[in-house]
Amino acid sequence: MYTSNNEREVGNSVCFTNCTRNCKVRMPPFIRKDVRMHEEYAMTNKLYYLVLFGFILAMARIIPHPPNFTPILASAVMAPLLLKDRMFGVAIPIFGMFVADIIIGFHPYQLVIYLTIATIGLVSTMQVNYTRLGLLAVGSSVWFFITTNFAVWLAWDYYPKSIEGLITCYTLALPFFTNTLISTVFFTGILTLAIKPMEKANEKINNFVVFVVRRSGIST
Repeated sequence: MYTSNNEREVGNSVCFTNCTRNCKVRMPPFIRKDVRMHEEYAMTNKLYYLVLFGFILAMARIIPHPPNFTPILASAVMAPLLLKDRMFGVAIPIFGMFVADIIIGFHPYQLVIYLTIATIGLVSTMQVNYTRLGLLAVGSSVWFFITTNFAVWLAWDYYPKSIEGLITCYTLALPFFTNTLISTVFFTGILTLAIKPMEKANEKINNFVVFVVRRSGIST
């Protein structure tokens, strides 16, 4: 019986698909080695940024600085993009905040701050788009201003629990919002410009770490 070339191709495709689904394919050793190297590279990449950003963010909050003038929100915007991993990127600014809070001290609405930072990371872009990054920098500052000052009004007795008290709380917080906005836009711009240099430095560090691991015999 005559069969067309298309029919033969479809049949071969079905057979190959069934084989890959029902048969346990053993990868050659050189492919498994490449997979392990890729996994090692990805992990050292994340650890590099975790240590780098964690240290910078913690120190930025510990050393004397103008109120609310820190790279915390900028890191929440940029970390998922830098790591190519949203959840790990969300964890970095929270980790830096937590380390600094251990030294500085915690307060009743700490959880609100952590959740606000997490939401910024969850909606941040995963591509280098200058317009979107600028909008995220401004939007994250506004979002942080709204949530944290509402928590201040709710948790503390500084202001009456009324609309007037809430308005007063937001009004008195405007100077802090100015610092938050300027610092977030500034540090987001700095991190955007530093993407390529950090990737090159990260690649060199990763190559060195993988070399040391393989020379020590930790990875086989």
